[in-house]
Amino acid sequence: MLFQRLLKRRKANADETPDTSKVKAAPAAPVPQIRLPETLPEKARLHPDPAQRLAAIEQLDDPAVLVECAIHDALAAHRARALERLDDRAALEEVARRIGKRDKRVYRMAREKLRLIAEREERPQIVRARCEELCAQVERLGRLANWNQDRALLDHLDRQWSALQDEAEPEYQARFERERARFLDAHAAHLQEQAKRQAEAKARAAEIQHAESQPAEPSSSQAASESHAHETSARPVEPPAAEPLARPSDPRERERLEKTIAQLTELLGASKPLDHRQVRRLLDQGRALAARWPDSEPALAFPPLAERLESRLRTQRKHAEQRLRQFPERLAELDAHLAEGELKQADPLHQSLLSALELIQSSGIDPSQADDFNRRLRALAPRLRELQQWRRWGADQHREMLCAEMESLLDAETLPPAALTERLHALQMDWKGLDKAGSPANQALWDRFHSASERVYERCRPFIEAQAAERESNRLAREQLCTQLEAFVAQVDWERVDWKKTLHAEREMRQSWAAIGPTEGRVRKALERRFHQSLRLLDRHLDAERQRNQALKRDLIARVQALAETPDLESAIEQTKALQREWHTTVPARQKDENRLWREFRAACDAVFERRAVRQQAQAQELAEHLVLREALCEEAERLAAGEHDPKHLAAAQRDLIARWREAESRPVPRQAAGQIARRWQTCREALERRRQTAEQSLRLAALERLERQAAFCERLELALIEGRRDGLDAEALRCEWADLPAQADPGLQRAITARFDRALKAVGDAAELDSLRRSFADNGQRRAQLCLQLEIAAGAETPPEFAQQRLELQVARLAERLSEGEEDSLQSGLRLLDDWYLLGPAPRDPALERRFERVKAALAPASCDAP
Repeated sequence: MLFQRLLKRRKANADETPDTSKVKAAPAAPVPQIRLPETLPEKARLHPDPAQRLAAIEQLDDPAVLVECAIHDALAAHRARALERLDDRAALEEVARRIGKRDKRVYRMAREKLRLIAEREERPQIVRARCEELCAQVERLGRLANWNQDRALLDHLDRQWSALQDEAEPEYQARFERERARFLDAHAAHLQEQAKRQAEAKARAAEIQHAESQPAEPSSSQAASESHAHETSARPVEPPAAEPLARPSDPRERERLEKTIAQLTELLGASKPLDHRQVRRLLDQGRALAARWPDSEPALAFPPLAERLESRLRTQRKHAEQRLRQFPERLAELDAHLAEGELKQADPLHQSLLSALELIQSSGIDPSQADDFNRRLRALAPRLRELQQWRRWGADQHREMLCAEMESLLDAETLPPAALTERLHALQMDWKGLDKAGSPANQALWDRFHSASERVYERCRPFIEAQAAERESNRLAREQLCTQLEAFVAQVDWERVDWKKTLHAEREMRQSWAAIGPTEGRVRKALERRFHQSLRLLDRHLDAERQRNQALKRDLIARVQALAETPDLESAIEQTKALQREWHTTVPARQKDENRLWREFRAACDAVFERRAVRQQAQAQELAEHLVLREALCEEAERLAAGEHDPKHLAAAQRDLIARWREAESRPVPRQAAGQIARRWQTCREALERRRQTAEQSLRLAALERLERQAAFCERLELALIEGRRDGLDAEALRCEWADLPAQADPGLQRAITARFDRALKAVGDAAELDSLRRSFADNGQRRAQLCLQLEIAAGAETPPEFAQQRLELQVARLAERLSEGEEDSLQSGLRLLDDWYLLGPAPRDPALERRFERVKAALAPASCDAP
């Protein structure tokens, strides 16, 4: 698809690796069982929930796992966070090597952290080298007796040392402090010596002045005159009173008014500050003259002019007061620059302060407010002149060096013409730069430099002329390119234009223009203007299409974002795929803007596809829960089949498990696991059934054993009565002995065997009952023979040949009954026949019959234990 091809093309330039698995929206196949990661490394790498992965990354310390997360995590923010937690050089190098261009942000972060680690490792060497340099500079202070410059340099070195002091080794700290103290002691001694010399010079000057002239005593008239002069100077100067005006008809007054207006107009147009006193005097004079000529043209022009001057005076005074408030701070700044030896900053600041003083003095502010500032500024002037002299001296030295270097070019025969011309131009620019810096050169140095440069220029002339010819060729090439661009812009049909080809042509035009060499300055600007004028016309169309394409992309983003809330998920996915196919770029914007729009569009698409993924995950989770429920039922059945012995409890549990399985079976499970879990349940159910039957047969055999003991007791009693052996038979003793025998769990069976015992016990004292017992004795023998034959059929045992016909007849009769009443379990019928054998009563002893019965009983008892 076009969308996928666009994704591949833009993948190399994107800030983060596009997640194409989400864009393709391939449906995830349901799994039989969802196993969430349990360990912290597994959560960080494999957990489906982004929040859980991020939380695991925040707790990880293993560099190997963090490297895998930084390279392979699906979210760029998680990759960046994993990288932030890495500090190991080898791990960072592995990330930078393996991530490549897939995630430029992670790559840049890894390279930056590696750079910081390298700087941290190299920091001690850098600090030692810098400490050695600073200590060497401190050791050189004071050696040339440049005390003021060295003192300012020490402050500069102190600031640099303070940034390294905590990291410096003790030997460097001791060395720096030792040399610093040495210089400060020497500088203090220099200041004391200088102060001492200045005091001695002042004392000598005072003595000489006192010796040469003694001041005379002033006379009283002189004192009075001086006192009057002092009082006069102390009072504010009053403006001279206006001379008495002549008559209104005097034309000289009009001329004076016009002259005054001209002077005021000239002052108003001047750029320098106004003299407050001069302007006030002219204004007063003008108002008086205008009052004499109220209707004249100059008088009518005077008021607006006066208003403008008054406004300017107020503004000027306001500015002067502001400059006066700023004066202490700026004066301190000038002092600091002078202390640092920074003439480049101090010189303009000094000029600005002089201008401020002039503004304050001419704005009508009390001069006494600026007297202190004026004195302090004058005190700083010698230091400024000293720096200016140093600059002038340095400039002269620089000019001497320029002259020498220019003269050396005369002997540089091997120097190529291009390098010679470039060097000539550089030296000339350096000379002009010195002139602009405020340090004019003397005529001798200028003549020397100019003469050497002219001779060098003669050597460069052929090359310069060749360069001029090349520039002319470049001019023609640029004009031709301008013509081609103008023709291209004029011929393009903007309604059916191929924007990609147009953009490619625009880039080629720019590259071709940049590839053309230099041209003459007099035509370069005109050509640049002509080229860029046509280029701007082309760029306007490209910008319009770029904005249209950006608007289309924003509209696609909005439409996809709206689909994130659509109830019909399948329709939303189909529409999203259709909108993805509409995404294309005609004229790209800035890379970061394109990346931002692409990330927004991809996030909107991911939001739609993630709804399906969430639904599929929920369905898979639900299927897994249903599977877990069935597995739990199977496990419960297996536990019961393995450890339960109570048949009643087994039967109840079996019924409950079958009901719960039927309910669970109505809920779907993963298709791959459905057959396996069904087979497991069938196996568990059959094992549980076998376990129940085995438990029941075990109980039945135990009951049969108890019944055999009870029947044997009854038979001994009955045979004793039939044979007439009543001696020693005590009814109460017999009852006690009978009560000691284990009772049957089945109440019906217990009542039946108890009834046989009661008949025998009753026959002990009742002759009629005894006769009844004797009459049934023979019948019971036949009944036992019949029961033995039935037991042999039920047990599948062999019957003696003489009874074969009876067995056949009995089998035919039983077959008819089974066809009419339904099939019956032969084992169960055999066990009931055993109960009937023991409940029957006394019978004549028949060893052959008893052997047949024992053989049948041995066949039925093991079968009951092993029966399914």
